[in-house]
Amino acid sequence: MASITEAFKTSPQFLEPVPKEKLLPVPGKKNVLITAALPYVNNVPHLGNLIGCVLSADVFARYCRMKGYQTLYICGTDEYGTATETKALQEGVTPKALCDKYHEIHKAIYEWFNIEFDNFGRTTTQNHTEVTQDIFMQLHKNGFTTADSIDQLFCETCNMFLADRFVSGICNLCGFDDARGDQCDACGKLINAVELKQPKCHMCKKEPVVRKSTHIFLQLDKLQDEIQAYVEKEISKSDTKWSANAIAIVKGWFKNGLERRCITRDLKWGIPVPIKEYDDKVFYVWFDAPIGYFSITKSLLKDDWLKWWKNPDDVQLYQFVGKDNVVFHGVMFPCTLLGTKNGYTVVNHLCATEYLNYEDTKFSKSRGTGVFGDGAKGTGIEADVWRFYLIYMRPENQDSAFAWDDFAFKVNSELLANLGNFVNRALTFVTNFFESHIPEMHLENDDVQFLKDVHNETVLWDETFDKVKLRDSIKQVLAITRHGNAYLQVHQPWVLVKGDEAQRKRAGTIIGVAANVSYHVAVLLHPVMPEISKRIREQCGLPELPLFSPYVINYLKPGHKIQKIAPLFKKIEPDQVKALREKFGGGQEKGPAKPGEKPDKKAQKKEKPQTPQDPSKLAEKEALKEAKKEAKRMEASRIFPNLAKNQTAIQQLLRGNWAKFEKARDLFVARKLAEFEKERVRLEKEVESLKTKLFDAETAAGVKQYEVPKREKTPICATSAPGKPEKPADGKEEKGKPKKDEQKEGKQASGAQQNGAAADAEVHVGRLDLRVGRIVKCEKHPDADSLYVEQIDLGEGKPRTVVSGLVKHVPLNQV
Repeated sequence: MASITEAFKTSPQFLEPVPKEKLLPVPGKKNVLITAALPYVNNVPHLGNLIGCVLSADVFARYCRMKGYQTLYICGTDEYGTATETKALQEGVTPKALCDKYHEIHKAIYEWFNIEFDNFGRTTTQNHTEVTQDIFMQLHKNGFTTADSIDQLFCETCNMFLADRFVSGICNLCGFDDARGDQCDACGKLINAVELKQPKCHMCKKEPVVRKSTHIFLQLDKLQDEIQAYVEKEISKSDTKWSANAIAIVKGWFKNGLERRCITRDLKWGIPVPIKEYDDKVFYVWFDAPIGYFSITKSLLKDDWLKWWKNPDDVQLYQFVGKDNVVFHGVMFPCTLLGTKNGYTVVNHLCATEYLNYEDTKFSKSRGTGVFGDGAKGTGIEADVWRFYLIYMRPENQDSAFAWDDFAFKVNSELLANLGNFVNRALTFVTNFFESHIPEMHLENDDVQFLKDVHNETVLWDETFDKVKLRDSIKQVLAITRHGNAYLQVHQPWVLVKGDEAQRKRAGTIIGVAANVSYHVAVLLHPVMPEISKRIREQCGLPELPLFSPYVINYLKPGHKIQKIAPLFKKIEPDQVKALREKFGGGQEKGPAKPGEKPDKKAQKKEKPQTPQDPSKLAEKEALKEAKKEAKRMEASRIFPNLAKNQTAIQQLLRGNWAKFEKARDLFVARKLAEFEKERVRLEKEVESLKTKLFDAETAAGVKQYEVPKREKTPICATSAPGKPEKPADGKEEKGKPKKDEQKEGKQASGAQQNGAAADAEVHVGRLDLRVGRIVKCEKHPDADSLYVEQIDLGEGKPRTVVSGLVKHVPLNQV
């Protein structure tokens, strides 16, 4: 507790702005280089694109700057390739004019969403051409390229070779009927366009023909040992931030073996290959696009760009991508850099998300479903609120979905009724009761305990951010403001301030502490909601952003003046949700029955007409209920003045004695386990002796002996063919089942027997290994919400680790 009170007396340190053109790594300091996958220029990004790359990277970059790390955040538009060429034809403009137009659209959208790049560039620059050609020549010189004649799809109607993404057909690997020519969205595998079944040209919908063309390949197979060793070393580090899906995808590629990949195309819009015999070719977009990180950095820092990109010892590279970009950033781009033998900075942490869907469908500009960047501006909902919900729903371990009802509920309950309510109350009390000046503060035990609770949540906030678990970080901030609301409700400073001098002083302490915690919340909000954070700091009269502190420090000293207070958030009304859903398509409401479809009578019978409840009203109702509970506690404290003091004393005694109890318990358990082990060994010997005597006696008496299967360490879940369903013990068939079901079961049973012909027809008891163990530890699985990770003591010397799907059935505190 002493550290809490001492920290509350200290003053904040503030960030010193550094000109972006002077953002260089500092030896001995943590230097963090952050990239977001370059968005393709010829489309408008939707919410899923935002959270997958640029927003996640922006949130993490803001966190790194708050921690005092030397941080550089790079991104830009990917502008070369057939997609741009074709889009330009459709719009009747040149590819350059198209890129200029959409680059500005992207830039404006990211600016509106408060994305703060250190440089947002583009790949259609002379810098980019020079850097790309230089890297290629290094690979060529080192013998990692080769030339070969390959089959390509050529559209005779359009009179052009077709880029992979402008061909679709049936995936030759999984049978998905809408696979692209470069990658199948269903199985996620990279494919060659000529291997598609029934390919079609995207532009004319005709079937292309196969023609031969000579191209250059990057020999990934020659680099497999080096890249595999590098990745294994990075992901085995204790502080690795590689996401689980990135590890799985990259390991899958290594397991299947890397193959050479073509890096040139028969196009005009691209970077020319700097070899005379290939001057009619350009580089394939996947080869040149990641090199854009280099050229965009160079356009900002000139020749100093190498201090970031040729500095693997002093720089930590974090790359934020969607899972469809993992292969390019986890295998191909690192192979490119390692093949140059030039000591480039290679990815240390590959942070990949799953997909964000839109309600019950996918984002689609053509179908008019989903919120796209340009559409979000016209909703009347400010950018930081969008940022909050996207981070709250960030698809870190599995796909998630944007849903309007949930969006409104989270905004109204978490932002309006929780976070906004606490900050507004705390600062309004300063304004109303102390003429906008922070009062003197004399901390008591309850205040210190509150500050300790805030400190604990802040430490968790820092840990989750450091692990790039951005989704959990915002939940820690909301936990702090819930503590804050409870703190105010329990102590009721609006009542104390009307009492005697001592009570007024006590009210001043409570209000001063709450105001400082409000400022602390503003600091923690900065990475996710920078504009709201700034607004709170301005209302507090201290707009500068301080460096991160795990403790609540004395941000607002006694006598400091608070500025004009205003609500932080607006309520999202049900009518507004309805209108927005209609505008952006999608929806979760079930429509009327289709013609000829029979209505579900049971469902109709069960359903009762109910008035739809406003999510915000539900939140207000819960808050009111909680307030009443706290009021009752406060009333009890008033009637029994020593109650709170006694409760605190009891809690302190419990905390003090708990450590002694745990130590004594551990000693007792260890002693008893040793006794039980000794007794077990003795009994085991005695049983074996009796079994030997019994065997000898039965053999002498002429009783035939059968070998008892020995217990072997075989997998507990050994498979066997399913048998026929057994009849009840009384020999009677179960009543009430229709014959149709019996026939269906019979078919399933016979089908199962046919499928399991290679396995045994029966399960022998001797093949089972049944154990009884004690669960000594249980925690949530870090990458799966429905699983526990359990340590089970089976008496084998050390516990086994078991993963079980008990989350939905048994609460953690009952396991």
